[in-house]
Amino acid sequence: MTEDDKDKAQRRMAVDASNSAERQDDGVLEPAAKPDASMSPALQAHIGRQVRAVFDSVAEEPVPEHLLRLLKDLDDSGEN
Repeated sequence: MTEDDKDKAQRRMAVDASNSAERQDDGVLEPAAKPDASMSPALQAHIGRQVRAVFDSVAEEPVPEHLLRLLKDLDDSGEN
């Protein structure tokens, strides 16, 4: 992929992210850190929403039984 192709793809993603940001305002404030000059704020916000969506689904999964047993064992050993 040439640099020109990469630039075009990035601009396309930024437009998509901008359109998505206009349609969907999740009310989450973006960090105050200075954004990377190579990525638009709209693209950064889009990526942030996608990452949160992935991790939110993982956080909703039940805790495996073996980990619950381990936590209980650790808790019981700390009481003595």
